[in-house]
Amino acid sequence: MADGVNDRPGIVRASDEHIAEPMPREVRLSRSRSAGSAASPHSHKFLAVTAALIGIAVGAIAIAIAILLGGGSSGTARSWSLWSPPDQGLAGERDIAAQVSPFYRATPASQLVVVTVQNIPEASAASGAGTGTASSSGQLQLALRDPTSGSVASVAGTSAVYNLCGLGPSCAIATGTPSPARLLLLRREALELALYTFKYIKGVANVVAILPPSRTPTSTKLTSKPPRPGTTATSSTVDLAVLFQRDGLARYLDRPLAQTLPEDIPPTVAEMPSAPEAELVSVLTGVALFQQQLIQAQDGSNVLVLSPVPPQ
Repeated sequence: MADGVNDRPGIVRASDEHIAEPMPREVRLSRSRSAGSAASPHSHKFLAVTAALIGIAVGAIAIAIAILLGGGSSGTARSWSLWSPPDQGLAGERDIAAQVSPFYRATPASQLVVVTVQNIPEASAASGAGTGTASSSGQLQLALRDPTSGSVASVAGTSAVYNLCGLGPSCAIATGTPSPARLLLLRREALELALYTFKYIKGVANVVAILPPSRTPTSTKLTSKPPRPGTTATSSTVDLAVLFQRDGLARYLDRPLAQTLPEDIPPTVAEMPSAPEAELVSVLTGVALFQQQLIQAQDGSNVLVLSPVPPQ
């Protein structure tokens, strides 16, 4: 039977000759070239796209490194606050007052104070209130009284004056009772207004925050610490204002606001003495507290006179 199979025409018998015979070199080379060319008809386009993507990635890394290196020193690459006023000058200060004041609450249903603002341009003769030299500007002037001599001298530079007015009669706070904790919360609001103003409003050298009149108790005891929860005032009330100058707060303008005032929502009156920033607020505003008095100069203009009080 084997002989019959082998004798069939057209059937090639496997032999050592066929198995051992190698493929001609010319055929192998031609196949490899044709296979390579057929597998990558768009290889040049792929390489171009890859090179472009690599270039974009390298550029992005370079930009990121530049931002990190530059932002650490100048602070301009990082946002100082989540919000900033859209305007400059008096309009910008009103933006700040409208942004900040609603978050300070006497109760959950009652705003602590309403904040209005006006600018005081640099005065050349505010001291006329006590020296006989009249001011011809006719505008509100800002002056400091020397506690030793009693003389009055004008405050140099443009000033933004924020009036923190309660919702009761004569701007008194209508809800609650005066307390060191409430005073500290008002001082925190004054500090926040000043920081926003110095950071974003060009040309302002001083910020004054007039606290609700005749309703703020103070203590004659010198202290650099915030009041303990539950403490009460022991002295008579005076009309207070807080005076900030740009140089005094410069270091806090070079770091994000959240590092100075960390809460997104300000503390309540009860929470303020134990807030993380309570001691810093007490220190920064304690040396900036003044008794404020509005007097009339000889030319008929009004002068806001600030007299130092012991740190609170």
